[in-house]
Amino acid sequence: MGLRRSFLLVIFLLLFFNLAYAGELTAQEAVNYYNEGVKAQRAGNFTMAESSYQKALFVDPYNRNWQKLILNNRAVIYAQQGDLEKAEAALYEVLEMDPDYRPAQLNLGFIYEQGRSELESIKYWLGVLNINLDEVKPKDFVIEEALEAGK
Repeated sequence: MGLRRSFLLVIFLLLFFNLAYAGELTAQEAVNYYNEGVKAQRAGNFTMAESSYQKALFVDPYNRNWQKLILNNRAVIYAQQGDLEKAEAALYEVLEMDPDYRPAQLNLGFIYEQGRSELESIKYWLGVLNINLDEVKPKDFVIEEALEAGK
């Protein structure tokens, strides 16, 4: 019984280390696909970018970080293709995953700037840039100084 138990332990350890190594390979493959997607997106090849992003998600489907990064990049593709509504929805989804994710916040500011009123855009940018409007706005009406003769 002791030999059998030792044999099973060795088999288990080999499987464990093989799975750990496979996990590292999987993660690296996902990185490669993601980087290919970014390169294709920057070149304006949105179909290739989407294909690469899908492969990254397929290789590493439970990685919330990939989901966030790729959804942000998809939102940029939607915006670049003129679908601001779809881009905005995707960015809100990203911010549900991670409310502090700065790239999604900034991209949403660009969407607001292009698709909403200028006032909404300004309010949004102030929030993203951590500027409190109450601290920077004037506290009272501005009265012009008295004029001097000759001026």
